[in-house]
Amino acid sequence: MRKEVCFMRKRIFALAVLVVMMLSISVHAMEPMSISAKPRLSFDGTTAMCSATCKGGNTDDVINATMTLYQGTTYVDSWSEVGTGLLYFSGKCKVKSGKEYKLVLEYSINREEQPDVYVTNKCP
Repeated sequence: MRKEVCFMRKRIFALAVLVVMMLSISVHAMEPMSISAKPRLSFDGTTAMCSATCKGGNTDDVINATMTLYQGTTYVDSWSEVGTGLLYFSGKCKVKSGKEYKLVLEYSINREEQPDVYVTNKCP
């Protein structure tokens, strides 16, 4: 009888541990992400390397993004992508050495426009 009680306690303890682990995993998965966006602009000689990362508040949020490269106020090139949850995209184009460029990222989350984000850099 004593062995049966000890065995039963071990089974209940193992089951309790399993339930606690499952609850903590599901609660963690439901936590909302924070909305963010980050453009990046670098150069490989006279090629501009443009990229952007956009993160929605949830994994099923629809993200629509466009990044546009300018030299001063002059349009150079642009790239657009659509994704869900987390979006990364990139593009490259020829630029002129010694000039300063601005990469502007415009994006929306579930069709709600977000503030533009930009970065500037000078081509060496």
